[in-house]
Amino acid sequence: MLWAYIHCYQLTLDGHNQATNNKTLNSKVPGQLDSSADSSLPLSTPVAVYSSKASKIIQCNEVAKKEGIEIGHGLAQAAALCPYVHILPFNEENEKHMLTQLAHRLYPLASDIVLDAPDGLAIRLDNLSHYYGGHEALWKTLTQALFEANVRYHFASAWTIEAAKVLVLHKHNTYLHAQQEIKQALGACPLSTTALASKVIESLTRVGITRVHELLAMPVQELGKRFDNNTIVYLTALRGEIFPRVTLFRPLEHFDNFTLLPFDIENTQHLTPFVTQQFEHLSHYLRARNLYTSSISVHIHFREAPVLDINIRSALPQASVKSWLPLFTLKTENLELPEPATAIGVRCQQFEEIDSNNGDFFSDRFNDVAQKQLIGRLNAKLGDHSTFQPCATNSHQFEYMTVSEPNGSGYSYSSDITPTFTFEAPKPLIQPSQICFGPVRLHSEWWRDPPTNRDYFIAQTPQSVRLLVFKDAQSHWWVQGIFC
Repeated sequence: MLWAYIHCYQLTLDGHNQATNNKTLNSKVPGQLDSSADSSLPLSTPVAVYSSKASKIIQCNEVAKKEGIEIGHGLAQAAALCPYVHILPFNEENEKHMLTQLAHRLYPLASDIVLDAPDGLAIRLDNLSHYYGGHEALWKTLTQALFEANVRYHFASAWTIEAAKVLVLHKHNTYLHAQQEIKQALGACPLSTTALASKVIESLTRVGITRVHELLAMPVQELGKRFDNNTIVYLTALRGEIFPRVTLFRPLEHFDNFTLLPFDIENTQHLTPFVTQQFEHLSHYLRARNLYTSSISVHIHFREAPVLDINIRSALPQASVKSWLPLFTLKTENLELPEPATAIGVRCQQFEEIDSNNGDFFSDRFNDVAQKQLIGRLNAKLGDHSTFQPCATNSHQFEYMTVSEPNGSGYSYSSDITPTFTFEAPKPLIQPSQICFGPVRLHSEWWRDPPTNRDYFIAQTPQSVRLLVFKDAQSHWWVQGIFC
């Protein structure tokens, strides 16, 4: 076997950087709301991630390192070195969500993935090299996906996950697939990079064993006398003699992503960078599966107030960030949050497959697509039931033939003489007009009361407006509808 281990050592910081970059890009897009006054931080700000459980700094950016802040410093020490450092709280569940999202991104490329929460994942490679045409092409494909995910990581490869993780903690950062090279690199690692208990490492140090190659050179009988079964299993996994059972990652059938905000946000405009980040994950999820969606829901979480659900619908199924983000902006630009937001989630459960049978890419490109995009924007701005369109019903009488219904799938009229709009009640014809078509005599259905018998014409006004008119039994002219 051959496994690669990816250690994402600063997921919280990477998520913060992505949101900051999205905020910068959004502020440059014409027509976007100005977000320069929000509480997001500029890229030159020193940022550190503090773990309250460990009582120390566990992640920091390059700006913070230049100020003297190092991983392992306490909060007081970091503040003394740089009073204006921005502290992000570490949340293990949030990093698990980010790691899972990364696994979703890699899953179309490699199916055997093992999550090692909160910041590591392993990928089996030996069964993929044949399909990619060699180890070099395989590794370039995986690293390109990691580059697009914009995460920082250390990596290594070995015959088992346990051995690869030791090389990663030693910051080996070299792709190896030859057994002898892996054995040589693994033997040079100190015992502190292994998963052995501190008491075991101390007892081995007393007898002069400080490197992995010295430990692996010990006979199995000697190991059995000194250590318990769990330690023996781990050491044999380091040797590559056994392969412990693992649980493979399997993606969900629907998209459900959640992230904690690095600071409380008081209005929806400042949520845009973080929503953009979530939409990017959704876009990759859809493109990797050749899917579209016309409905997503954004969930905004607060400390005390109930979760705010924002449902966004599009008249045209789509998958790109630039298609969904304007709809979210229109939907929330006048929305007031009950209290500062602490987390945000995006969920999508309804998908549509891309129709590959349509050979004409430019068919209805500017009329049908543009119309549906406009309808989607109007619904996001005014409400889901704010737009209507005329449609034909199963009646031969003009007064019942066309109705207005909430916008849905497209309809086609039954004939060319059907008006676009019909009035609720006929109106007297008071404009001078000229008959250009007719007559068409229609009798009412037998179940309607009172029965009617009318002769319909199409008349045109001097302004070239075409009207549906009829003449009643008293020779009076009425307008029934209008053509557009």
